[in-house]
Amino acid sequence: MSGALPETERERQIRQLAARLLTWPDPEGPVSVDLIPVGYPDDFPPELVDLTELRFLGSVVRRRAGILVGIEMVFEGPGEPEAVVGSYEASLLSLGWERLEQPHPMRGGFDAGSFPEMSLLVERRKSAVLNLQAMHREDGGSELRVRYDPVHAQATIANIARITRHEESVLPRLKPPPGVRVEPEGTGGGAGVWKSDARAHTEMVPMELEAFFAKQLELAGWSRMSGSADETFAWSSWLVPAVPPSTEWRGILLVLAAFPGWRFVSVRAEMIQPGGHRGAGGYAVSGISSSR
Repeated sequence: MSGALPETERERQIRQLAARLLTWPDPEGPVSVDLIPVGYPDDFPPELVDLTELRFLGSVVRRRAGILVGIEMVFEGPGEPEAVVGSYEASLLSLGWERLEQPHPMRGGFDAGSFPEMSLLVERRKSAVLNLQAMHREDGGSELRVRYDPVHAQATIANIARITRHEESVLPRLKPPPGVRVEPEGTGGGAGVWKSDARAHTEMVPMELEAFFAKQLELAGWSRMSGSADETFAWSSWLVPAVPPSTEWRGILLVLAAFPGWRFVSVRAEMIQPGGHRGAGGYAVSGISSSR
């Protein structure tokens, strides 16, 4: 802890309660949360606290297996939100950070103050991102929140790039065999994950149905890695053509015969981030199509 005064037993209990309330499930594994009033951890870059003359209230620190995965700092002081964010951002740019352009809500007319002033920046050498948000305080001035993420910079950059352009699915259109009716049950994706699920009304064994869709994947440039099948289940894993070429993608095709008369079919593609992290989802349409 840096810059914090000794705490009383009641303050310790309140801090522990706040940390529990700030904890939420994380798909990548358990995350511990620590609340540090008027302080920040020793492994956090101190210059990021000293960039502003605003009053520093403290930080929330998140770790996974002891490794820092995120910090949120809170500041308050005089000034309009736009000026507060602009000043902090200018200091970051002077240190080598880069601004990431991202979609913003439409502005203009009467301002109810419901939208914060925001900015997103990246430090490519350290693979870290900073999210800045400032809002009006009821008693005057602004509150600035600075969210530091040293883990998901590459995924964030990819996500912003896809949002700012209309991202196309990496899944090819998969047509059912003649005479087989397919009912799509959910298709979408973005930011490194694409998937499509459907119900096929047929008595075809999973091996035959998997092979029929697999041929279409191969025609789309997918390369089969492995797979297996039995009377009720068939699966295969795939190398997926990279979009953009600097990324790495993997795919999987599943066919499940859980009930007589229909088969559950699913195809999924994921971009593998450096360090083994998978992409995060968004929304679009493609994949297994219904017969006409």
